[in-house]
Amino acid sequence: MPNYVPPKTDTERLNFLRTAAQTAAIDYANSVEYISRDNFLELEAFLPQFDEAFLDVAETFGQHNKEVEEREEALDRLKQVIDDMWEVVRRRVRRQNEPVGVLRFYYLEPDGSEPNPDALDGWFELAEKIIAGDADATSAGYAAAVCPSADELTNALAAARKEASDVIPADEAHDRAQTAIDALRAQADELIADVMEELRFHLRKEESSSQRRVMRTYGAHFTYNPGDPRDMDDEDAL
Repeated sequence: MPNYVPPKTDTERLNFLRTAAQTAAIDYANSVEYISRDNFLELEAFLPQFDEAFLDVAETFGQHNKEVEEREEALDRLKQVIDDMWEVVRRRVRRQNEPVGVLRFYYLEPDGSEPNPDALDGWFELAEKIIAGDADATSAGYAAAVCPSADELTNALAAARKEASDVIPADEAHDRAQTAIDALRAQADELIADVMEELRFHLRKEESSSQRRVMRTYGAHFTYNPGDPRDMDDEDAL
């Protein structure tokens, strides 16, 4: 026999609540009452709250992802400026036969190998050191890095830091939205359980397939055991 599957995700919960409210309103208009007026009024009052909380989670999640993408893009640009500066300095040292010690101003090893920080703050710290190292190199009588210059690296670092800082409020907003819907989830599950309980009671004298057909119009979903015949009206089974 097919088994009822309660909603497990917030999307499924919202779909059930919306469908149940819409179907109950239609049934009441046709003088059919499968769920009590009290439950219907509670459902109507709760649905906008859950709907708003759900949309807030979706919107803040989208904004958070956008800020993270922009942070990663800015970090990639910063890395590219650093890589380009390193390549220019390495080529200049070889071309002009400068001491390999010049590479240390830019935090390169004597053989030209480069550091590879494994965290965002590590790249910010490295960029700061390279900018300071370029100033130290000029103070020591060597040419400043060009194309890109320390100024370009400074601008790239500032942009990367800004994008990184934008992630923090977006992250906090998403956490608040998630907390809000977490607080409503138990009530949503209780309302859904109440709807199903009333449907079972009012449909108890109907054929099992007829019970499931009505329950589906209220948002219920069912799974089948191996060998169970599919209900003709069950679109999910197709």
